[in-house]
Amino acid sequence: MGRPAETGFAVSTQLNRWICLLVFFAGCARNTPEPAVSYSPKPAPSAAPVTEGELLCYYGDTHFHSGYSADNRRDGPPLGAWKSALARTPEAASHVGPWLGGYFLFVTDHVLYTKTRPDMDDALFQKLRSQADDPSVDRSGPDFTFTAFAGAEMTGLRRGGDYPYFDDKFGHLNFFLMDSIAPYVETDIANNPKGEAVMDRFAADPRHLAQFNHPGYGEEPRTGDDSRHLYPYTPERDRVFRFIEVNDDQPKHWDKGVSQYNLCLRRGYHVSPVVGTDIHNTRAGLTGQARTVFLAPSTLGKSLQERRSTLVAAARAGRVYATENQTLQIQWSLDGQPMGSRLERRDQGEIQVTARCANGVIERLEVAADRKPDVSEDKIENETQCTRVLARWKPGRDEFQGRQKVKLAGVHYLYVRLWIETGERAVTAPIYLESASRGSKP
Repeated sequence: MGRPAETGFAVSTQLNRWICLLVFFAGCARNTPEPAVSYSPKPAPSAAPVTEGELLCYYGDTHFHSGYSADNRRDGPPLGAWKSALARTPEAASHVGPWLGGYFLFVTDHVLYTKTRPDMDDALFQKLRSQADDPSVDRSGPDFTFTAFAGAEMTGLRRGGDYPYFDDKFGHLNFFLMDSIAPYVETDIANNPKGEAVMDRFAADPRHLAQFNHPGYGEEPRTGDDSRHLYPYTPERDRVFRFIEVNDDQPKHWDKGVSQYNLCLRRGYHVSPVVGTDIHNTRAGLTGQARTVFLAPSTLGKSLQERRSTLVAAARAGRVYATENQTLQIQWSLDGQPMGSRLERRDQGEIQVTARCANGVIERLEVAADRKPDVSEDKIENETQCTRVLARWKPGRDEFQGRQKVKLAGVHYLYVRLWIETGERAVTAPIYLESASRGSKP
């Protein structure tokens, strides 16, 4: 899926001077039948150490393309995407407060499909990985960092006749942190694997990380042909599918994207909402306004691999939010535990929320929780059809700190959503209230 690049890094030049830094809450994813996947998981990656103290904001994009994608062949190699993004960061950083940690960009070119799309094969993917390590696109300081990531997009499996169509139990997926795409490249058009088989093949390695792409507003179906098949859940998939794309820097897609985020949570996934612009233009890295934000400790002076590990640990822990404003900071907790936490069920708790915006007025914040949907799950078009409001504030200023006790009986997950006076929105990763028998699934 491609679209033209949005224009530049336009943000207000009004910057509030903050008197002190906030200490954040403690930090803590011919259609021959495929053979069944045999799970023999490799050892899980070492758990990230619990980080006490300040968490900073890392703004970026988890879905971007270079000339290695067939529908963008006239464009250049991926190195240009990281260069253009890095070149924009000083101007962007000048508009952000002291909560800035840095920036990042994932380049995710399409994976090859034989006879239909001359996209990226494994040889090109290895070049993409190598260019992500190039010193020319690496920044370790002195005031903020920039970190390049390599990935790949699975853009559709299975076909009808001569026309390629999207597997209705699959959709588009971004894959990250793999050493090779050889297991996912189609080499035989007569044996075109089903989407769920590819998901399971990728999920068999817990070191991987994956993303559901543009759900509900792309050309492909919502990863399912009916409510039973939407985001089909297994524990193995859940441990690597930790992102769901809720926006592509187009406001008209926000409602659909966030409704699908809720549907994915209702299936039992532990996913965070992200922004992936899906831009196909290497000269347009980190343009537009919308961003994925990771909350992580300072990475100043760290090596490239150390920075990647720090940001990935934040992503797996669910310290993530999606925003249409590239200066917004949000942090929140339930009973002292930060976003992304998995807690035991309880009847009540205390919410704490902190938000700051360097170039806008925060109009409203809400704590939303799941409830029985107004319509069948496959008909959900807006998050209000399947959520209730536990708490609401209307700050009318550029920074906010709030605390409120809320009733949590019957709640399986809850998250914060925010509106800026200009209409820009944000939505955070959830906190999960789980039981031994059902986890966080309603």
